[in-house]
Amino acid sequence: MPPRAAAVLAPQEEAAAEIAGRVLGAAVANPARINGLTLVHPDGRRAALEEATVGEPDDPRLDHLRRTAELQWPAPGRWWWRVTIHDVRWLARVREVFPVAARACEAGMILRPGQLPTRTTTAVPDLHWLVHTGPAQLVGDPAVLDRPTTVTLGRGRSAEPGMAAVPAAVRGWLTGAAAVRAQGRLSRRRADERQLYLTLGCTAATADAFDALVRGSGVPPELSPQPPGLSHLWLAPVLGPTVFLWSRRDGWSRHEPYVPPPPRPGSVDREP
Repeated sequence: MPPRAAAVLAPQEEAAAEIAGRVLGAAVANPARINGLTLVHPDGRRAALEEATVGEPDDPRLDHLRRTAELQWPAPGRWWWRVTIHDVRWLARVREVFPVAARACEAGMILRPGQLPTRTTTAVPDLHWLVHTGPAQLVGDPAVLDRPTTVTLGRGRSAEPGMAAVPAAVRGWLTGAAAVRAQGRLSRRRADERQLYLTLGCTAATADAFDALVRGSGVPPELSPQPPGLSHLWLAPVLGPTVFLWSRRDGWSRHEPYVPPPPRPGSVDREP
């Protein structure tokens, strides 16, 4: 096989190499990824590593994938908006509805969608859903203009149906086009280990599993059947502090490898 021409890592790949290396205490042998990422363990064992993104991450920049910056959405109007996600199963729909809600609020100089007139929320199904379902809290700040929307994870609800939803979701994630291509590349590489790193965005088909990984405690149930051709499988949701690692030898483990973002100079937290 001729070497792949790409020599620049995508943000998801760079984050995968950095996080996997940090958890395993391994070094990245070829960060340019001409022939694929390789991790080298302290004992000399070499691991072929490939990344695949499931769904579109809300913010694919490296600083967010490293969790050193807050998730941001483009501002739909002029105000600075803070969105606190209470139910990540509705993350994709909140993203779709948010511009409608923000523009309606800004037009009426109203800080929260719940303060919109009833006639407005009743007439617009998306606003009615947002206000009465409560998957997120939206707060606008008219004193700060032209700043990207800040998106954070709230306390929310307990994950239901819990980690039991994860194995079926994993089987689906592994059959997606990006994961299949990554597994094909791994199968052609010579290494002691073959590791697949899945960067997980929230999709409707696997929203319960995504919610469980972001909010749940413990680890998922064992995978059955085990993924063929893989020695290790990483699950890295784009929200929350945790990544999950499955290995053929040890099963599941959970890790919190991200560096907390430093406080902004002179910043003061304000309650919404």
